[in-house]
Amino acid sequence: MAAFLAHHSPITVVETISGNTDFTGSDNEAASQTFLAGTPVYLASGNITAWTGNTTQLIGGISMEDAHNLASAGLGAPTPFTGVGFPGTGTTFGSVPNETSAVNIPRGAPFVTGQILYDKSVDDTIFEGQFDNSTLGTSVGATPTQALVGTLAGLTADLTAPIYWYVDGGKTTPGTGTTNAAVEIVGLSPIDGAIPNGRVRFRFLKAVSQFQQ
Repeated sequence: MAAFLAHHSPITVVETISGNTDFTGSDNEAASQTFLAGTPVYLASGNITAWTGNTTQLIGGISMEDAHNLASAGLGAPTPFTGVGFPGTGTTFGSVPNETSAVNIPRGAPFVTGQILYDKSVDDTIFEGQFDNSTLGTSVGATPTQALVGTLAGLTADLTAPIYWYVDGGKTTPGTGTTNAAVEIVGLSPIDGAIPNGRVRFRFLKAVSQFQQ
């Protein structure tokens, strides 16, 4: 059964337990990735890849930016003693007279470095995501309450684009698979409270984190 909402807001970081800056990483992006910011990701052979939704695959963290659909893994990424590869952005236009290999780059064009910035799935970082339930499909099952604090939940992707991920109250069992828990709910959003599809705060379970093994 589908969740109550068809689309959800992106997962973000809201605080750290220690009060320090959240622990981020920047690693090469795998080829042909099209995920959005707020997507669970993992390191596969050293490259950032969208998470599969199966807890057999450990989670590296949450992407802080959209993927760039690179033709090859880490295309343009800097190496020791080198800078970011040409052209350093995915936004170009036109041609440059007498410079066949050159491109025009508009002001404000976003950087494309061959890498993805992401918040790591460490115990210190508290994330926030929209709550829903993939097994009930009603507002009753999708309403977070204080009783959820300290309980487990899963992470599930929207079925249609744009694809964001939500905290799934229908996945409460620890273990490995596509219907198992991935996070522990640690609080409700102080802004949303107990409303249908309100946001909840969570941290990743050690058993499913690439950085807590």
